[in-house]
Amino acid sequence: MRILAITHNFPNEGNRNHGIFAARQLLEMKNQGADITVLVPLVWCPGFLRNFKRWRIYNHNWKCEYKSIKALSIPYLRLPGRWFYPWAGRSVFHAIRNKAVELHKENPFDVIYARFFFPDGYAALRLSRVMGIPVVAVGAGDDVNVDPHFSKIVYRDFVKQAKELDGIIASGHRVADNIDAVSNKRALPVHGVVDLQTFAPISDKSHLRQELGLPPDKFVILYAGTYKATKGLYELIDAVERISKEVPNIVLKICGYGRQESRMRSVIKQKALENVIDIVGLVDPSEMHKWMQSADMFVLPSYEEGMPNAVMEAMACGLPVVASSVGGLPEDIGDCEGAILVQPRSVDALEQGMLKVIENEQLRARMEAAARKRAEERFGVERNARIVLNYLRKVVEEHRVKKPS
Repeated sequence: MRILAITHNFPNEGNRNHGIFAARQLLEMKNQGADITVLVPLVWCPGFLRNFKRWRIYNHNWKCEYKSIKALSIPYLRLPGRWFYPWAGRSVFHAIRNKAVELHKENPFDVIYARFFFPDGYAALRLSRVMGIPVVAVGAGDDVNVDPHFSKIVYRDFVKQAKELDGIIASGHRVADNIDAVSNKRALPVHGVVDLQTFAPISDKSHLRQELGLPPDKFVILYAGTYKATKGLYELIDAVERISKEVPNIVLKICGYGRQESRMRSVIKQKALENVIDIVGLVDPSEMHKWMQSADMFVLPSYEEGMPNAVMEAMACGLPVVASSVGGLPEDIGDCEGAILVQPRSVDALEQGMLKVIENEQLRARMEAAARKRAEERFGVERNARIVLNYLRKVVEEHRVKKPS
């Protein structure tokens, strides 16, 4: 089966973490026999905008590749501000159309696979009508739960896509439910692109802690993700401040990147927590499992999520998880003893959930075993890729049956 994959998130020279989960899934699909061509729309913006910090990260000349997958990067116009968001999908479509059609003429594709609803899904839907092949899009999280509410135009496009796509895959049940509410078809809930061999528990953390410069005798709390207020990072800082007064033997390591970094540093300094909270910054994807294996607990107090990959990776490493009860988390891990779900935006609830794990060694041992078991049952990348490929084959076959001879 020949697949044309479209994803605006894909590892590149500027950020090897960007789109790592999409790339990991596509690589496994290739390993299982799919012939995959990847088009990556990269933001192009007028040169003067790069004088502003927010736009310096965009470089449409970056090469995009992940292991044995080399992607074709194509620049598309993106202007600042939310007002342009409804037009981003249209801009992507016009940017990639000629290259996609050219590739299709050389060696026809069976299906288009868009890794996100916006802007990829909009462009893929229009492209599928030009090329005459079916299209499947993935609802990853915010692109379904949050983005459609930016404006009436975006919501209209979201509903249109949900109704007209030949197939829909959702990252977790919550995302699937939001799609199903406006669609005439059932989205397939699938999640988990975890390499269960790499992300696995270890019995002795001491050597990794020494390698990463982590204190050998402290209780290490880990956060991994973007630096955004909606990730609950300021509630996390407040909760750790309270806990550190009762349990001085803790440290919080915050791995990731984002525009909130300077403000977070200021808050940490203001609270005199420099010896308790450390902003690590961007961690190379090849090193992330080491941070999870060397920690004692993983925390993700987000306001909204689909089914976050960081949580699944942490559970695969046998880490007890404390996370907000949002998105797909209640349904996917709410019944698992490996996780404690708490009310979002509540410092009190977050503090209490974390203290349960910190203060009860027997509970931690049970959580570690249960977390790994759930990861093995549901989150492995091989399982994910197999389900997705079977679904794509089904969509292609149904399209061939319906297509007039």
